[in-house]
Order: sequence, then structure tokens, then C-alpha cells
Amino acid sequence: MAEQICLLPAEPPQISLRRRLADMRMAASELFDILNTFTREKRHPVSDVIAALPEPFTHWEHCPPGDVEDANTGCAWYYHAHDSATARLWEEHGHFHCFMYTERLGPGAKPMALPDNFDDAKGGLVHLVAISFDTSGAPTRLFTPNRWVTGEWLYPARDLIPLIDQFSIIADPRFGLTSRWLSAILRLYHPQIVALLCERDRILEQQLNAQLKVQLNASLENITEDRSIEIISTTSIDLDASLLAIDQAWERALGSRFS
Repeated sequence: MAEQICLLPAEPPQISLRRRLADMRMAASELFDILNTFTREKRHPVSDVIAALPEPFTHWEHCPPGDVEDANTGCAWYYHAHDSATARLWEEHGHFHCFMYTERLGPGAKPMALPDNFDDAKGGLVHLVAISFDTSGAPTRLFTPNRWVTGEWLYPARDLIPLIDQFSIIADPRFGLTSRWLSAILRLYHPQIVALLCERDRILEQQLNAQLKVQLNASLENITEDRSIEIISTTSIDLDASLLAIDQAWERALGSRFS
């Protein structure tokens, strides 16, 4: 999937475009403050998580153990790394998975696929996006995985999009700066995450339609449990290029306002 720095598919009106860009600029400003603090204190979002581990960093394990959650906001995240034997289309050290609990979904939200033995009364996690880091410590890619990868409750993009701006964790001071960084990244890349979630749904529907042509018992559940399908949609990101694109789009939006 090609990089889409300022695609705003869910907000065609010009007023909504300006509001979205304004929020993205605020997220960029907060991101600068967070990164300045990381630099001043010689810290990093990934190294902070790894440094807090009680034992040496191990592939496949959630970092930190038990994940980071906020019961008040219904948000959660963890950092995760695969070993070198795992096929990847890009260089990667590891990635953050960002979630929200189903209790935060709006009324009328209906799942597309569920884990085995799910507890409808208790609910579960929905996956918003994963943020990949390369070995130099730079965020380089966003992606959405298949349902089996994270064990999420799979909901359509239209139900998840309102949650992107709500991602916030303030109840866990151990990783407060990293949580703020993740929140700012999700707001900064809101358009890309929207596009990725919509692309994920389109690909899943395409896969289902293809299987229905050859087998009568094809189902979305079978596709979301297919271990051969790990990553469904992905896009590369370049933080410097994104910030420049947002500034340029803001100037154009202001110009159109007075033209």
C-alpha cells in the first residue's frame, strides 16, 4: 500500500479538513515536546520498555510483562519483537500494538470475527494499529495484522475510527512518556490509520468472496484464523516528511479559507 501522508477519506468537507489538520499539528507539537524530553534524558520509547524488563529482552514476549493498560480510558499497548527467522517485508526491531477495549465502542457496533471461547459479558480488545521500529530506533511503518495475531475482537473500520483520537493512557506512570508518544503518533497519523483499517476490511472481504467461489463453507472466521495471512494492510511512514506535508496542507487549507 502506498504511503498516504495527508489522505483524509473520512472527512471530505473543507471545515473538517482544517479541524483534522489542526489536531494533527497539535499532535506534532506534543510529539516534539515528548521527543525533546526523551533526548534530554537520553531515553527512547523502545529502550524505556526494554530497560524496565526484570529479565533480558526476549523475542515473542510482551514488553512490559502484563502490558500497559488504563481501566479509565480502556486503552492498552505492548511492545513485541519477532526473531530473525520470521519473514518480514521490511527491516524491523519490533513493534507496538495499540488496543482499546470493546466497552469503548459506540452503540450498534457489531464484530466481524471473534476469538474462540469469547466472553460476551466481559468483552475484549480491539486492535487499532501496530507501529514498527527499525533497528536504528526510528518508527518506519504502520500495519494492521490478521485477527489471530493479537487475539482481538475484530470490528469493522467504521466502528474503530472514532477510537483513534481517544487512545490515551495516564494511569501507568512507569511508561507515561511512551504512552504519550503513542497517543501523539495515532493522532498524527490518523488519516493513514483510517486508510489502513478500511484497506484491511476491503482485503478481508476480497478474500472471503474469492473463497466463496470455490467452497460453500467459506467464512470470514476461517480467513481471520489463517496462519498464512499475518499482516493485512501496511504503509511506510517518514516522520520528517509527514510533518512537512502536514504544514504544507495547513497552509493550503488556510489559503482556501480566505480565497
